[in-house]
Amino acid sequence: MCTAAHHDIPLQAEKSLFNVDPRVKLVAIFGFVAVVSSMTSIPLLAAAAGIMAALALVTGIGPGLLLRRIALVLPFTGFILVLLPFVVPGQAVFSLNLGLFSLSATDQGVDRAAMLSLRVLSAVLAINVLTASTTFSQLMRALKDLKVPEVFVQVLEFTLRYIYVLGDEVKRMRLARKSRCFNEGRTLLDINTFRTLGTLVGVLFARSWDRGERIYSAMLSRGYSSEAGPRQAAVRPGWGDICWGMGVLAVAAGLRLFESGTLTGMF
Repeated sequence: MCTAAHHDIPLQAEKSLFNVDPRVKLVAIFGFVAVVSSMTSIPLLAAAAGIMAALALVTGIGPGLLLRRIALVLPFTGFILVLLPFVVPGQAVFSLNLGLFSLSATDQGVDRAAMLSLRVLSAVLAINVLTASTTFSQLMRALKDLKVPEVFVQVLEFTLRYIYVLGDEVKRMRLARKSRCFNEGRTLLDINTFRTLGTLVGVLFARSWDRGERIYSAMLSRGYSSEAGPRQAAVRPGWGDICWGMGVLAVAAGLRLFESGTLTGMF
């Protein structure tokens, strides 16, 4: 009996998170990201990342999938994180001898890189909690209910749909290349590979443009209009939803106040 009850706890937490009103989750998660992004304390940023990681695991995201999603942002932030320790002035911690010149990493640079990486990690985990527990249609409806401009919401909707259209075009073009016995070079600097990839990008752009025009014409023929149509009246969030959102915001606000010394001064 005790074992069964113990296993039901994460399942109930996961189910309750999926049932939270999407508008509340949207405001709470983005509020959490906004507050955490203003923090500078590395231990508190690590605590914020740990809280979001635990919430992501409760949502049902497996550790492997969570790590793969985090790795997606490394190409965009990895270069900055590696470069910061060597460009921020401060007390030298270690040096790299590269022959003709050497690079010195500073303690301020290492702290800045750690702070930035934890901010990015917390934001990525928070967004994963939101997207894993909310469908795309629910997110778009929540944005509309929160009075986000209709043009912005439509751009998001079409962007996501056209990503899959482009992916399908790339798969068909790769299959066509293989059927013509295309042999890729070992690196991008190979002249044959470089020329072929350049042609692929140009053809992909032309095909995507043509398919986009055909899709838009098909939408117009089915009565599509960019103007917002009539929507059903939004149901007000329940008290449970509001308490969940306030709890997430309270955690972020508590960490921020603790960093500023307000909470420590009260005690």
